[in-house]
Amino acid sequence: MSNFNKVGLISKSNDLSVSETLNNVYKLLQQRGLDVMLDNSTRGLLGGPITVDIETIGQECDLAVVIGGDGTLLHAARELVNAEVPLVGVNRGRLGFLVDVSPEEGLHELTEIIDGDYQQEDRLMLNCRLARGGEIIHQSLAFNDMVMRTKNVLQIIEFEVSINGTFVITQRADGVIVSSPSGSTAYSLSSGGPIITPGLPAVVIQPICPHTLSSRPLVVNADTEISVLVTEKKTVHAQMVCDGQVYNDLQNDDIIEVRRHEKPIRILHPSKYDYYSILREKLNWG
Repeated sequence: MSNFNKVGLISKSNDLSVSETLNNVYKLLQQRGLDVMLDNSTRGLLGGPITVDIETIGQECDLAVVIGGDGTLLHAARELVNAEVPLVGVNRGRLGFLVDVSPEEGLHELTEIIDGDYQQEDRLMLNCRLARGGEIIHQSLAFNDMVMRTKNVLQIIEFEVSINGTFVITQRADGVIVSSPSGSTAYSLSSGGPIITPGLPAVVIQPICPHTLSSRPLVVNADTEISVLVTEKKTVHAQMVCDGQVYNDLQNDDIIEVRRHEKPIRILHPSKYDYYSILREKLNWG
């Protein structure tokens, strides 16, 4: 008997490559006697069933199955974290650090999860606010990271980093990454940052191509508040980007504030999930 009653299905939008897996998961859930709600992202991939918005899934479902790549799960996590709906990722992407149920194995791992045989993991998320002239003009969550970066130009940006209101450093660089442990294997890793195990309550501050050899990644407690002040005197061509999906243009003297979100996102893994095995596979370790 299933541990869940109503399951939401979310997929990569407008991608026919996920339709076969989506159809198989949909049939499996129905065969297990579960109520299934289809997110609007699945529209046109299954034919006739009615679809709903993701807010409705958050209100009515006690599990969400996400079919696609890590990017699809990042979006679902930002939308569902406050509803405290756990996520299961079925991998139809490429790298797949977060979506770890393989459709090539007959979906037996998904069946086991539905039946209550799984590992549960709470991953911290970041709350990112953009302040301008003393007012918060934008707020977004991030599962992986907040990136302050140049936009469409080759330009070094000057900025200040403060922690809990205490000035830490002035830097000139292409930007800076503030990464959660989950995001430490994403853009931060590509920029030379450390790998942080998912359960560690820590955040990485990683400069992007800093204009000084003494600049290094900084790992801080997840409960600290990190502020990035744009101090560049020339016209700024830069953005605040959350999870590579939410974009906001920056101006001189803007302040980006990043802190741990009050609620974690709950991820359900197969019972044999092994984080270090995934690292070996994805990073081609011996």
